[in-house]
Amino acid sequence: MSDTGMSIALVGMTRWPVHGVDRAPGITLAEGGVDGLIDSPLETEWIDDTEMGSVFSGERYLPRDLTLGFFMSDELAGTPIAGRLESDFRTEFSTRPDPWDPNPQTAKVEVTSELSGTRWLSNVVLKETPELKTERDPYTLRVYDVAYHLRAGMPLWDSGKEVTVFESAAASDSGTITISNPTDMPMRHTWVIAGVGATVTLPDPSWLGPKTEREPGGDFPTRTVLLPQITADDQGVRITRERRKLHAQTFTGSNFLVRMLGNWIRFDIPPYTPPTELPVSYTGATAGCRIECHQPRLWSRPLGLELM
Repeated sequence: MSDTGMSIALVGMTRWPVHGVDRAPGITLAEGGVDGLIDSPLETEWIDDTEMGSVFSGERYLPRDLTLGFFMSDELAGTPIAGRLESDFRTEFSTRPDPWDPNPQTAKVEVTSELSGTRWLSNVVLKETPELKTERDPYTLRVYDVAYHLRAGMPLWDSGKEVTVFESAAASDSGTITISNPTDMPMRHTWVIAGVGATVTLPDPSWLGPKTEREPGGDFPTRTVLLPQITADDQGVRITRERRKLHAQTFTGSNFLVRMLGNWIRFDIPPYTPPTELPVSYTGATAGCRIECHQPRLWSRPLGLELM
């Protein structure tokens, strides 16, 4: 791979820059040894038409399987003990998060480019045994040619999240909060609300329009969700569109979902939605209220695809 255009680092207990002008001495990506790094693996689903052909019915993103090949040299790394460099690098990878560690840390792949800044894949684990070539004794030669076969269950590249806020010290108030999605993927956002006594109304419109011109529209352009009152026992609530998480939970860990009686947040934010002001309001807060919208930025590629 060329050293221009992007820099790549493996991050675990140690940061390992493996490609780019600032790469760590003694370790580099092997030319022709990289696979699965760019586009996220995608599978589309189609239904046979009753007369001819078929029609699109859905898509799903599969786990991302990566192959990263490396050349390592103890001499170039300035490591006096044979095998130390290769061994230290190998310890960054496991097949799963450490079940004995309350805060397990798995590897992360970071890509930095002038075009898109830094995006990363989290929770990267071993899919198969690393392949260390042993036609010649690498520990005597102190040169290692090894391929890592990795898997990221979340195949999308993350560039962080945008948090927008509406806050007031009044007992009741209303205003707007900014929602946007500059990425190529639908956005599953999260609301975080702190305000004992508050009864909050959140926006949840359906969206319509071409890329970069999305706006509330379609069947439910003015839809809102009136939440149950936030009690002193709740302290606050988190409501999320993220899958594999409870849709609504209090700050103290209790289930807020059952109190919503099916009146849930329904709509994701489409790709390429420009900044849009949506209405929020609350009543009855004992000491004001803070409403945050956490907006993840997930991409199908490590760089590019920006339209806005």
